[in-house]
This record gives sequence, C-alpha cells and structure tokens, in this order.
Amino acid sequence: MSVSVCFPAYNEESTIRDVLQEAHELLSASELDYEILVCNDGSEDNTGRIIDEIARTTPRVRAIHHERNRGIRDTFEHLYAEASKEFVFLNSTDRQWETRILFDMLPFTSDYDVIIASRRRKHYSVVRHFVSWLFNLVPRIFFGVATYDAGAVKLMRREVITRFPAVSQSPFNEAERLIKAARAGYRIKNFPVDTNPRTAGKARGVTWRSVTAAVADVVRVWRNIH
Repeated sequence: MSVSVCFPAYNEESTIRDVLQEAHELLSASELDYEILVCNDGSEDNTGRIIDEIARTTPRVRAIHHERNRGIRDTFEHLYAEASKEFVFLNSTDRQWETRILFDMLPFTSDYDVIIASRRRKHYSVVRHFVSWLFNLVPRIFFGVATYDAGAVKLMRREVITRFPAVSQSPFNEAERLIKAARAGYRIKNFPVDTNPRTAGKARGVTWRSVTAAVADVVRVWRNIH
C-alpha cells in the first residue's frame, strides 16, 4: 500500500516543525510506501522557512509554496494534484488531529474507499457549530448522501480525487467529492475520533462570504450532477 500524507499550512510556525517531524518518524518506522507533501499557503510568519528546512534535511518530504494566500480550497486541490500514491491522507498542521490516526484508519481500506476521521467533539463557537451542522445536513437533503464531517481529516483513494474534479469554488469541494463518490458506488466509512482544540496558528473562521460561496456551490454541484 502507498500513501501521500498531505498537510496544508498557513501561519503555523509554532506547530509545523513538530507535526512534520512526528509524521516522518511514524512513517519511516512503518512499512508503507509514502511521501509527505506540505503546502505553505502564503504564510506571513516563519512557516515557509521551517518547511523548507525540513524538506532539505528529511527524506520524502516535499515543500510546495503559494506566493500569496489562496485559501484552503485551492491549497487542498494543489495537494491533491501533487499526490502520487494510491491513497491520500489529508491532515492539518495545527495538531487538532494526530498523524498516528492514519494507522488506525488503514485497516479499513480493504473494505472502504474513503475513511472520514470525524470529530466526536468540535471545538467551535455556537455560530460555527450551527454552520457546520447545516452544511453536513445539506448533502443529505439535496443529494441523499451522508458526508458525516466533510471538513474533517480523510484517508481517500486517489482514484476518487482524479475521477471527480471539483466544480466547487469554496471548501464545499470536500463535500462535493464525497457526494459524487457515494453516488458512483464508492464506499465511505465514518470513523469518529477525539481531536484537540486549536492552540496556535490562524483559524479560517466562518464568514458571511464563505457561507454565501458554499451556498452557491451547492447550486453549482446540483447542476453539475443533474
């Protein structure tokens, strides 16, 4: 089995070194065929410098840089496009999810094409809780698909990514692929995990602009499918 372990990063100088070193230690001690990809999305702190330093000194770590901040949707898509292994594990660099959960998820790949590490508890404000609940409800109502926790960490067969290019222009692209994969017969498993609250870095909070963009994408995906 082979896995591309992917990390988006934006202003994560306090955690990025430990996250990448931990990933290297875990993966190099395993028998997996792997690569580690990390995309610096125009960080304004020392995140990019730290990533480059680790990439120069650590085998199988590759750095990708955006000259300006392009947002989480474009960063995910760039990582997906660069991934070359059979499965893609998309994690965060803020330590909410520990990389070791990959090894808990791998056994399910014999029966499932996508494993979602959904959060047992979301460390969100009341407003963000509501928005998250709503946009996990939308796929059930409009597309008949349970996406569980679409914005969570995932272990996904790369075939799903390449087969279903996203038309969404917002982070709804994560739900879009799950919707299209489920409708095409790919098997999706919900794997609840305990996560840590963010203690550093810059969160991409819910804004009116992001909500309206996601609503527009629901319509865009509906038209694309039908």
